[in-house]
Amino acid sequence: MTDVRLRARSVSELVDAAFALYRRDSNQYILVMAVATIPQLVSRLFLRSDGTMGLGLFALVTGLISSFTFMIGSAAIMKLGSEVYLGEQADFSHAVGSVIPKVFALLWAGFLKAILYAIGFLVFFVGEFYVAARFFAVAAVIVLEDGGVNEAFSRSSALSNGRKRHILNTLLLVWIIYFLLSMGVSLVANIMGSTVVTIVLTTAFQIVAYPIIGLTDMLLYYDCRIRGEGFDIERMAASMDGDRGSASGASGAAGATT
Repeated sequence: MTDVRLRARSVSELVDAAFALYRRDSNQYILVMAVATIPQLVSRLFLRSDGTMGLGLFALVTGLISSFTFMIGSAAIMKLGSEVYLGEQADFSHAVGSVIPKVFALLWAGFLKAILYAIGFLVFFVGEFYVAARFFAVAAVIVLEDGGVNEAFSRSSALSNGRKRHILNTLLLVWIIYFLLSMGVSLVANIMGSTVVTIVLTTAFQIVAYPIIGLTDMLLYYDCRIRGEGFDIERMAASMDGDRGSASGASGAAGATT
């Protein structure tokens, strides 16, 4: 079984670790995405069945709903995965509850990133890759460090310094895997020849597979902290101090009783 200890990893090891974390608590990750995706599914089915809605409005409404719910779902998955990766128990209610107060910060950060992506697209398309690599950890800083939007952008820039190729290669690998799997699901759905079946199947795929994206983002964030800040050593030292404190307390209590 792939180990998920706190350590620096290569590109393939990061994605492999994301799958390992997913297998450990797959039910909770699927539950998070199911809750986040239900509004999108209902709106797509309703709007598709409503012939008075134009395709442009349909695309706009479903796109906004999808962006909103997936942002919350991804953030909750990142929080869940972080808890497990740092040696804690995955707690669905705690993860969702901790993300909800950060929704507006995540939305504003997502809007700013969208603008940067648009600017990057104008710079011969290559600029989008730079934006993705430099600001890869914006959501992670907001969710895992309780940082503000401005802090999240500057913190992500610092974490990506000297590691943009590593970050970009990891993001490309996990998104290529996701894209290839989604193509297979779409092919099966198209064979069915039903719009409703297509919507349900593609949504089910997103619920099951999308957590891998959030887990990879979380692992990549910690990977950059380990490489640049010695986060693994910091956690190890804190754990040893905690163990020594517990031992001292126990010995003191034993001495008092004697």
